[in-house]
Amino acid sequence: MAEESNWLTANVWARRGMVSSGHPMASQAGLEVLHRGGNAVDAAVATALATAVVMPNMCGFGGDGYALYSEPGGQVFALVGSGALPMSYDEARLTSTLADRLPLRGPQSVAVPGALDAYQTMHERFGRLSWADVIYPALGLARDGFLVDSVLAQDLLDNERALGRDASVRERFFSDGRPLSEGALLCQPELAELLEAILESGRSVLYQGPMAEAISRTVKAGGGFLGREDLEAHRSRWERPLALNIDRYTVWASPLPSAGVVLLEALAMVERGGFDSDWRNQPQRVHRVIEALRWSFYDRRARLGDPDFVDFLAETLIEPTHIDRRLAYLGGNKAKLPFSAQDPVSEGDTTSLVAVDGDGGAVSLIHSLGLAFGSGVYVPAGGFFLNNRAGRSFNRIPGHPNQALPGKRPMHTLNTYLVQEHGKTLIVGNTPGGDGQPQWNLTILMDLLWGGQSPREALARPRLTVLPGTDMHTLAESERVVLESRFSPKVWSDLAQRGHAIQVIGPYAGGGSAQVIRRVNEGFLGASDPRGIGQTLGF
Repeated sequence: MAEESNWLTANVWARRGMVSSGHPMASQAGLEVLHRGGNAVDAAVATALATAVVMPNMCGFGGDGYALYSEPGGQVFALVGSGALPMSYDEARLTSTLADRLPLRGPQSVAVPGALDAYQTMHERFGRLSWADVIYPALGLARDGFLVDSVLAQDLLDNERALGRDASVRERFFSDGRPLSEGALLCQPELAELLEAILESGRSVLYQGPMAEAISRTVKAGGGFLGREDLEAHRSRWERPLALNIDRYTVWASPLPSAGVVLLEALAMVERGGFDSDWRNQPQRVHRVIEALRWSFYDRRARLGDPDFVDFLAETLIEPTHIDRRLAYLGGNKAKLPFSAQDPVSEGDTTSLVAVDGDGGAVSLIHSLGLAFGSGVYVPAGGFFLNNRAGRSFNRIPGHPNQALPGKRPMHTLNTYLVQEHGKTLIVGNTPGGDGQPQWNLTILMDLLWGGQSPREALARPRLTVLPGTDMHTLAESERVVLESRFSPKVWSDLAQRGHAIQVIGPYAGGGSAQVIRRVNEGFLGASDPRGIGQTLGF
């Protein structure tokens, strides 16, 4: 993470369309599609496919994702592209020595990958250009190669020992026995061949036939559960997004099993108590944000799971009566920690993007492998890694809303949002970062909606993170609040006196790579997080 701001990050103006993503080459792919007459959906899908090539540590065809789409008329649609635990899952076969969770890595951590199906499902319904048009930029990057960036190089180095055990991974991502370094050329011919097949035949290439068999064989050879039948049965779903009305705004968020409800519940609590643009310098207001986030995570952990298995509605947590009950806990000056040590900072490895077009369409999309390189299971025939969403997110607590069961989708850290004003899209945004996502989205929205900040200013403001959140593999960690050092020492001290365990980190080390586009008059104003390597482009 950057220890100081990238001062080259700036607000970008555009009139006809804009794309903002976590990687410059992916943003260029989306902009290219906009220039060809594509709409926001075409640009978002092209950008997502490009990130699957240039960010193999973060996302790809072995991952999953969520998206929100606001059509020009203002109607908002939510796409849920998360996969389930395989139907042959058998707890008795788990190799994990931990009684309450699945293995974090390896074949037994893999859930059904939903990313490709999500891309095509969105494009088929709302895209304007051909399927080939949105795939070509990614295909070129896979076939001709690109230069390895600093984030990918560091992730390869950090995971050198685990990745180096696989001969296929060594062949593609190592050189002279060492992981590829920053600036090295990375060509991915196997991934290029897969993209060419997807261009011709679409999702069936991955979810049926020889590739599905190769995926299943790779996973089962290591003791995992994913079978061809799981891949063949998977379909993304159009669901009703969650919505919170505040003043003249409607904040839309991803539905279950995403973490969108955490953002909305915390936002409702913070907004109800009033807002001051200088809140970071007022310990009582920072305390309120912290407690709102803590209770939102607690409510989600205790009550919510895959709605196919759990009847409790996410909407219940943002109803005024529930917010009233929670506000009773936020009224005091001391920290109230509603967690137990058994409620079991990893930032996660994810990437997000946003796109808008001149007709009024807007997309907010986020996709991921889970952690860096996901499960670490590589499919040589397709040139991609498989996710570890099941191992990262499920628990083995009988009767718990998030208990691992065959066919069940895990509680997700992924979530994304967009904001409408009087029914017209005003803001699209999101960020990667595991349990940091709803927290950083919350404070960015506070600064955008009520703080008078531009996208660049809101993304650069000091960041806080409450830990732990929902990730099963971090829940046993001690409760703490992580503050970037640009918060005043007086605030650190005051929060500590209130009972918060404070951890101060570097001035821009708070995590995330957020993207934001805001409508301003007849144009768009966008920016990328100074903590990441992303880029915002428009015309």
